Amino acid sequence: MSLFASKSSEKESVSLKTGAINFSFDRLIPGVDNIRYDVHLSPTLKKLSDEIITHLVARHSGIKETSDFNSRSKVWIKVKDEFKQNMIDVMIGAINNAKQTREIQCDFLAQAAVVKMFLERIRSGFDKLIEYYKNIIHKNEVSRSRSFRAVIRLKEELSDIQQSKKEIIRKVAFDLFQYLNDIQENDLKKIREANFGIESILPNYFFSNPLIHIENASDDFFMIEEYILLGNRTGDPINYSSFLSILKNFIAGIMPNESNPDESNPDESGTDEVLMHPENINMLFSYHETEKQLKNLKKNNSDFHTLKATFKKKKKRFNLLESILKQENLVEGIVASYEMQLFFKEFCPPFFPHEILSFLISPKKRKEITSKLKKLKSSSGKPLAIKPIKKAIRKVKRIRKNEKRDYILRFLKSFVQYHRDLQNFKKLRDAMEWVNLTNDDKILSLSRVNHTLHEFLLPREKIFEEKPVVNHVILKTDVRGSTNITHQIKERGLNPASYFSLNYFNPISAILPDYGATKVFIEGDAIILAISEKEETPSDWYSVARACGLAIKMLVITKRYNTKSKKHRLPILEQGIGICFRDTPPTYLFDGDNRIMISPAINFADRLSSCSKAIRKKLEIENPPFNLYVFKTSPDSIGNSTADDVYTRYNINGIELSFKGFEKLKDEIDLKTMELKIPELSDEKIVVHTGIYPTISAKYQRLVIREAAIPLVSPEDFSFIRLTSGKYYEVCTNKVLYDHVKKKT
Repeated sequence: MSLFASKSSEKESVSLKTGAINFSFDRLIPGVDNIRYDVHLSPTLKKLSDEIITHLVARHSGIKETSDFNSRSKVWIKVKDEFKQNMIDVMIGAINNAKQTREIQCDFLAQAAVVKMFLERIRSGFDKLIEYYKNIIHKNEVSRSRSFRAVIRLKEELSDIQQSKKEIIRKVAFDLFQYLNDIQENDLKKIREANFGIESILPNYFFSNPLIHIENASDDFFMIEEYILLGNRTGDPINYSSFLSILKNFIAGIMPNESNPDESNPDESGTDEVLMHPENINMLFSYHETEKQLKNLKKNNSDFHTLKATFKKKKKRFNLLESILKQENLVEGIVASYEMQLFFKEFCPPFFPHEILSFLISPKKRKEITSKLKKLKSSSGKPLAIKPIKKAIRKVKRIRKNEKRDYILRFLKSFVQYHRDLQNFKKLRDAMEWVNLTNDDKILSLSRVNHTLHEFLLPREKIFEEKPVVNHVILKTDVRGSTNITHQIKERGLNPASYFSLNYFNPISAILPDYGATKVFIEGDAIILAISEKEETPSDWYSVARACGLAIKMLVITKRYNTKSKKHRLPILEQGIGICFRDTPPTYLFDGDNRIMISPAINFADRLSSCSKAIRKKLEIENPPFNLYVFKTSPDSIGNSTADDVYTRYNINGIELSFKGFEKLKDEIDLKTMELKIPELSDEKIVVHTGIYPTISAKYQRLVIREAAIPLVSPEDFSFIRLTSGKYYEVCTNKVLYDHVKKKT
């Protein structure tokens, strides 16, 4: 039973953030040694990484020698930009591999491989600098091209660099991983979200973890600078494992066991997950912040009593935890660990930070350390003065209650952050041990032929061959009343051909490349377009998403030109668009040199783009909020049948997506389903599916797909009979609906 539970058996319901990062490769097939995962990483990226690291090592070591070692510093910006772009290209290739195999662990493997490559090359880069200095010194000693004093200076520089090894490596790693994190956040986050959902994206702190940058994760100086001084030895004033056990017991005492609320020993895995979120410390203990919020609220405010109850709970928790820490003789050590930060560098070296902390809180240690102080000198060569330490001892003993509590809260936050980073670092380190970064031709060939090689390369490093088409999408857009429009324009003595070209065909043709679409057929009032997907090209497997985005863009273009037409009293254009997916390649016939596509999707898309004049006449009286409605006029057909002659449509500037097209869209991007209550649009809840997708030029656009049941209506007067089980899908352009979805996302 926890110490907390011994004081209060009543469990609280605390809403805390939980969740661990799942970062493993257990669903992937190992490489040729049947143990590790063979990875072939882009040679160009490795070369550029070496150039970046060489520059960073030279910069952070502060070398005064002008040499070939840092010869590319003049083109630093160019090299850095090239490095970042190559990194983006390699990682996008990895994301596409993950999409192709439907296995996100491929993306995780690529990220682990890049991190492992960075860490290996940083250490190699430092070794090259040391070797360079040794060569220069040896060369000058042999040739005597420099004075004896100059050689001594070089040796002193080398000695300083070797002594600063940990700090140099840490700074280089920090800069390099900053580039990686910028790329992850600004260039790769959207495409990962589009393909796998936002839940799959590793949090920023996973790769910005300071523990990745150092060789010794328990180095005292590093711990003080980044977190707080913690020890791993039994005699250390604040032992990491012991403090973690205390905190786990306390959290377990206030977390109800969901499987069995009466059980006194809650699930430890839940406690571990709670301690992976530093913000939980504020939610549990920071009563001072809640107290400040209370002061700004009036007592008659509806939130006042809720906030007051929260304040009392937080203060109670803090008081209980503080009493436990006092029982364990830890409070004085926590306070001292902060007070010593003001002066410990005066004594370290020759002392270690833990010795200073022990001196502050342990009378038994003082005699031993005082004796040592008298014999030693500081790093500057001056006698070590004990006065600052004695002053700190008095401060620790006399510290005010509120100040002490502030230190405890700061310590808890830093401890949990360190615990989270340590667990994530171990997870990443363990994962990297399973990565076999290899350039060995024999291993590469053997692993490749056995389909166990994971290659993360630049596009130009791959061997390309024309891939066969595996499926395709047809988009049909039909202009409403084109005959009447032509007649109106001719009556005014104007040219209908130029009207359609300038307002319709030309602007639509201009945007096709951005969606990967090609023209199949064009006639006076219709355009048929195709978007194909090829084998082993997952970067382009967004055919339905891009067809939907293209359709929206076409309507936007038409609307813009209609505004201009109204101004000059020209007819306006109305469209109906249908999108149909086929999971097979189209067939072709040739008329001379002209290739003609044959596909059932063309006829189906034609029906989806149609509009019944009778239905239009009936619905326009009601001013419908959406642009597409589908009705069934015969009860003797299955809802999602391809036999479409039992359906009739209202489609005025609407976009209908076929059922198979919607199913394919769910495979292409991460679609979130929502039920929205929007009174200005409908009395009923509106079911929508939304997600983002990339265009060819890597611009991200949002889709909103409205799902609705198909009603059965009388074929004579279209009166409502009942709803069927069939569904139809409208690619929405309604601004009100989009705004609601945007708020939700």
